[in-house]
This record gives sequence, structure tokens and C-alpha cells, in this order.
Amino acid sequence: MPRHHRNRFVRRMPCLRAIRTQVTKTTRQFWHAIRRWRRAVPVEVLIADVARRRALERELRRGLRRLQHALGAPLPDDLAVVVQQVIKTDRQLAGCCQIGQRPAGGRFALVRLALQVNGRRLGTDELLAALAEQCIGLALRECGSPSVLVPVELEPVGPAELGHLRPLRPDPLAPRPNGSGAGKRVA
Repeated sequence: MPRHHRNRFVRRMPCLRAIRTQVTKTTRQFWHAIRRWRRAVPVEVLIADVARRRALERELRRGLRRLQHALGAPLPDDLAVVVQQVIKTDRQLAGCCQIGQRPAGGRFALVRLALQVNGRRLGTDELLAALAEQCIGLALRECGSPSVLVPVELEPVGPAELGHLRPLRPDPLAPRPNGSGAGKRVA
């Protein structure tokens, strides 16, 4: 009797090996997809102030995670972000993207962000905006789909253009100041 059971087991071995191979392959693909999705993009901020460097790195990494979530697709595999004081070309830029080819044949993308443009220091929100522009462009390039840029421009409003508008009245529900002007009412 033990021999009869062993023959049954031996006959099913190829089927069990095939199932194990398929499960291993699927698990490996799933694991690589998760690692690629959750892979941290290297962010290097090239400034001497340690506290500001860490704060900028933290904000840029958060921004990259939010962008990945919003885009619904991972960013390119070999993406790196470098933040430097100024990007010098024929004119100063807030950000740019460079795509290159490695000697082994793989592609890489480098997003460069500037901390200063034409003598004006950029804030964190402006750096995040430049980062978003570059990453969206990379994501569209990666998926290979044609895209159309629809610009929405807002003209700056100068004081001369505000002259025809009457000033806003103070909020009647706001707390009144203490002191000499406390008894005055605005109608």
C-alpha cells in the first residue's frame, strides 16, 4: 500500500512544480511592482544650511509621493532630483529636466531645481510647482501618449487697475479694538 500512495504522489509532482513556478513568478512580479511603486526618489539639496536642507528634502519627498499618487503611475525608474542655488543657462531657470542614456543602455532622468532665479529667492511652494511641472512632463513622456498643454494665464493686477474698485468695508462682525477708536462705528 505505501507504494501505491507514492506512485500517485510521483505522478502529480510535475503539476505541483508547475504551480509552484507560476506562484513564485507571480509573487516576484508583484513584489517588484510594489518596490518600484514605493521606491524613494533620491533628492539631493546642495546647500550648506543643514536645517534648511533637511526641511527642503522632506517637503520635496512629500511632494513626490503626492505626485505619484495623483498621477496614478510610478515616476521613471532612474529619476533623481537635485536642488541647487542657481541653474545657469542662457537665462536662469526655476527648474529643468535632463534625460540621458547610460553606457549599459538604461535611461535616466534628472530633475534640477533652482533656489534662486534672477536674484529672487524661491519659496518652497514655488519649488514644488517647478517639481510638479517637470514630473508631469516626465510621466506623460513615459506613458508615450500625446498630450496637449492648455495654458491658463493670469495677468498681474497693478494698483492703477484697482482704482475703479471701491475699498471693502470692515467686517461688522469682527471684534472691535480697545482704546481711543473703540467707540467709533462703521456704517
